[in-house]
Amino acid sequence: MLEWLQDRLSRQQGIAIWVVKQVDDTTLHLCGKGLAEGTERVSRRRRALGRGTFVGPVRIGEHHEVLHSNLFAWLPLRDELRLIDDREAEYAGRRYHVSWVPERCWRFQGPLISHPQRNDGKLRFVSHEDVAVIREKTTTPSASTTPSRNADGWSLAARDDD
Repeated sequence: MLEWLQDRLSRQQGIAIWVVKQVDDTTLHLCGKGLAEGTERVSRRRRALGRGTFVGPVRIGEHHEVLHSNLFAWLPLRDELRLIDDREAEYAGRRYHVSWVPERCWRFQGPLISHPQRNDGKLRFVSHEDVAVIREKTTTPSASTTPSRNADGWSLAARDDD
C-alpha cells in the first residue's frame, strides 16, 4: 500500500531540466530552467528526457507557464548542462554560446537569431524571431503573389458626366 502511494505521489513531481528552444552549431537559444511534468513515473520521464523522446507538459518561467514539449528543440536534465556564465554553457564536453530567449518567443515556431544586448552594463545575447523571409516576401512584388480577381458578373459602369 505504501509503495503504491509513493509511486502515485512521485508522478506529480517535475524533473528539473533546462529548456532549449533552438540549437545552432555554436549557440544554444536557452529559455531557462523548467520542469518536465506528466503522469508517467519519474523514472520513465527521466529515461525519455535522456533519449530526447520526452513528450508532455513543460513548466517554465517566473509564472510557471505550462507549454508542450514540442515547442522546444531540446530538454536536457539540469545536471547535464552546466551554465558557465550568462554567455557560455557546457554540455557533453562541448562549449556553446548562450542566447537567452524572451518569453514572447517561447511559442514562436520559426527560426531564431541572436543579437547582442547590453543590460546593467553587461553584454548578453538575446534571441529574436527571424522574420527575414517574411520581410523579403513582402518587399519583392511579384505578379504571381497577387491572385487575379474575377468580377463575378459585375462590371463597372461608365460614369455619366452630367
